Amino acid sequence: MRSAIFGGRKALVAGAILAGAATLGGCATEEYVDQHIATVNARIDQTDSRVGALEGRVNEVSQRADAAAAAAQAAGTAAQAAAATAQTAAADAQRANEGLDALKPQVGHLWMHHKYKTWRDVNPIHKRKMAAQRAKHRSTKQKKKA
Repeated sequence: MRSAIFGGRKALVAGAILAGAATLGGCATEEYVDQHIATVNARIDQTDSRVGALEGRVNEVSQRADAAAAAAQAAGTAAQAAAATAQTAAADAQRANEGLDALKPQVGHLWMHHKYKTWRDVNPIHKRKMAAQRAKHRSTKQKKKA
């Protein structure tokens, strides 16, 4: 398509030069017209090569822009996946914190037993033994009073 446009331009410019030369100079020599047509054709060829180089650069930049857009799209997708993972992790952490909050009273109770060395009181067998000793001690006390 480009060559058809420039080919049409070449013909138009050449025709304009010929018409101008014939009108202004009366009868121009064939050599004069050929020289000017050659000069104009050289300029047109130079412009055509510049346009071709620019088209190549435009295509290259367009490809780079497409690649950058694809990379940005991939980064956006990865960011969305990371955000979803972060939300899941936050929900899991919230549930874990709720579980820890529910265990705090029990841990505090056990810590107090550990701190004051009363952990034996927590053992059910030990509780029964201690209850039996207390009952025996009470009965012995009551017998002494009587």
